[in-house]
Amino acid sequence: MTDSQAARARRRALDEEGLLEDLGRLANRAFGPEPSAFADLVGRAQEVLDGESPVLRPRDGEGLPGGLLDLPDLPVLLLPDLHARADFLAAVLTWRPPLDPGGSDAMPTVLHLLSQGKLLLLCLGDAFHGEGQDAALRWNLAIPEYESGWASAPAMDEEMGRALACVELILRLKLAFPESFHYLKGNHDNVANEEGRGDHPFYKYAYEGEMTASWFAHRYGDELRAAYRSLELSLPVLARGRHFVASHAEPAFPLKAGDILEYRRRPDVVEALTWTPNDGALPGSVFSSLRSLLGTRALGSRWFGGHRPVEGRYALRQHGRYIQFHRPGHRNVVLLKAGKSPDAARDVLDLDPPSS
Repeated sequence: MTDSQAARARRRALDEEGLLEDLGRLANRAFGPEPSAFADLVGRAQEVLDGESPVLRPRDGEGLPGGLLDLPDLPVLLLPDLHARADFLAAVLTWRPPLDPGGSDAMPTVLHLLSQGKLLLLCLGDAFHGEGQDAALRWNLAIPEYESGWASAPAMDEEMGRALACVELILRLKLAFPESFHYLKGNHDNVANEEGRGDHPFYKYAYEGEMTASWFAHRYGDELRAAYRSLELSLPVLARGRHFVASHAEPAFPLKAGDILEYRRRPDVVEALTWTPNDGALPGSVFSSLRSLLGTRALGSRWFGGHRPVEGRYALRQHGRYIQFHRPGHRNVVLLKAGKSPDAARDVLDLDPPSS
């Protein structure tokens, strides 16, 4: 082992130890990070995204990292929409995935596998905007807080604390394991509630998008909000493995690699990979895109996404080519082993213990 390799190994071990110590604190935090520390974290994560290897993120026509992630042929763990669920992400990091024939007890944790470069963890977006009954209550309690100019905001502080705990974990993982941890942009990754560049303002239980943008500016200022918005716009929008493709949402129309590389100048591509509703994609868009992106490997390949909830472990769309696995209230993941074609029945797992 060279001196530089030994130094990197020591840094990975320190990163893993520090993250392990902080997982519980972050998973249950109901307040945002301190502004200067958060600004530093955002700035360092932006540098990592801007400097990603062209092997991992081929460059666009202007020499910038494109919207496509080219993943090596390693085991991959996919996570669906996070929606302020830092506890979900923390639980995944301490899970022991059954990659070895000896069973999960014989395996190290996801966090350790990341630190060793033996597993890829890919999140499919949507750090902000909690879902479910508890979140709906928080959002509705936060409406008068928003209308008062955040004079007192316990409900919104809790909601955003949960979301920013999730964000902090995401950014720290990217800094610690830049080649092993990746995060794709989702439609809720729009802290400015912007209309344009493939994004749209969002509302569901309340005016979540506008309330998030307003709270963020009130707590952290316009400059830090703009910096975090730049980071969101630097995120890739699609990942390509040997036998699979993944994005936040079902591709709305057939896509080629060049379209995705130029995502900064193609808002229609960003929208097509983050906003497509169920039954909103052109028929055949998935297989046509798989054939373009994977060539002869397309036949046994599958496309994974979240965006819209499913009732069971997964839902099949586009003649079984598109596997949707976002299940609010559950911890659904996809574990893909290197060299194997995907199989939804085998590879989509629910980390929640079965009810007795």
